[in-house]
Amino acid sequence: MGGGRGEVEEAEFPEPARTWTRVGALVGGWVLLLALGGWVAPGFASGGSTEDTDPRDEAPTDAVNAAARYLRFGSNNDASRAEDTLCDGASPELTAGDLDVIRETYGEELGGISDIDVSTDAPVASADGISIAATVTYISQGGQRPEEFTVTVQEDGDSFCVYNAVQLEPEPTDEPGSEVDPEALASDFIATVVRLRDSEAAAEYQCDTYTGPTPDDLISAIAEWEALNSDATGEVLDTTLVEDAEAPITMVNVETELKAFNVEAFAFTVGVQGDCVDSLEDVDGLLDVAED
Repeated sequence: MGGGRGEVEEAEFPEPARTWTRVGALVGGWVLLLALGGWVAPGFASGGSTEDTDPRDEAPTDAVNAAARYLRFGSNNDASRAEDTLCDGASPELTAGDLDVIRETYGEELGGISDIDVSTDAPVASADGISIAATVTYISQGGQRPEEFTVTVQEDGDSFCVYNAVQLEPEPTDEPGSEVDPEALASDFIATVVRLRDSEAAAEYQCDTYTGPTPDDLISAIAEWEALNSDATGEVLDTTLVEDAEAPITMVNVETELKAFNVEAFAFTVGVQGDCVDSLEDVDGLLDVAED
């Protein structure tokens, strides 16, 4: 009986016919999937997307970006990233180490550097590539110090690298007997106060007979203004000569502004005698802030 039932079952449920062409296709499909899996998997294992890439490690996007990166990284004690922007075989006059020394020098003078600002001019074609003038401002609670640089960048297709960098020497002071532009002198004096907040440098502009508030008075007033508003940047907007000024004093109106969340404009009158600042007037609007 048992044997008969087995024969019946085999007859009722016959084994399906095998189509070897179909079997081969299925096996080939699995082989292809396994191969693709082996190729795709490393992508997932290494992170897949590039969203986690540090922006500081990205290639420069243009000549200005390459110059700014070199100066910023070098001035932020990141010599490795600064040197990554250099062209192969480049030996810049100003090295990343030199930039770090400049920062450390100002740090000792100002009591530490809290931030740096890099600004650049428009690129200009030069014999060695693309020349870019740049200013690095070293910022501290004790003041600010700007330094001027020129960076030469070379382009190769879509790639940009730094070929050379130099620090510009300060412009020589006027020789004795040479004529001084009173508007430029007044502007530099006020800029040293409102933008750089450097009382010692501002004092060097003053004549021995100077009258008016001291640079420290003005800087303290600016700090009071910031306490009521927020950290501000100060700029000189314009200068004009006062026509009815009596010789030998040249009077110059200097328009400035403090810019934070709020923007406030001030107009000072600076008296210039020869090559120095003899007086400062019309500062009540700023000094009143400190007295309120």
